[in-house]
Amino acid sequence: MNVKNKMNLIKFHNTVDKIILILEKFLDNYSGKIDIDYESHSNIMKISICFKNEIIISKQEFLKQIWIATKYKGYHFEYYKKKWFCKRNKCELFDFLKNFFKKKIGKNIIKFIKKNKY
Repeated sequence: MNVKNKMNLIKFHNTVDKIILILEKFLDNYSGKIDIDYESHSNIMKISICFKNEIIISKQEFLKQIWIATKYKGYHFEYYKKKWFCKRNKCELFDFLKNFFKKKIGKNIIKFIKKNKY
């Protein structure tokens, strides 16, 4: 998947902003039910889980990538065929997040995303 990202900058920001809004909606659905908190501003979204785990999602404008930092590793996602895939493990963005949250809190808080929703 070594393809140049031909997405223009406006589309990049609009697409990543939609993803952040989708994540906020999912997290808001669990407000008060699980120990999870988030804040987002500018190009960064921080999600805290049970006060001990944190995930940081950031826009990398120059590369037109989404970067996710966890306690142990960093992941870089590129837009390819209308989805975001991790360069390292080829996992799709929402599958990655679904697995991450399921592992950390034991619940699937990321529901199915319709094809091309973002």
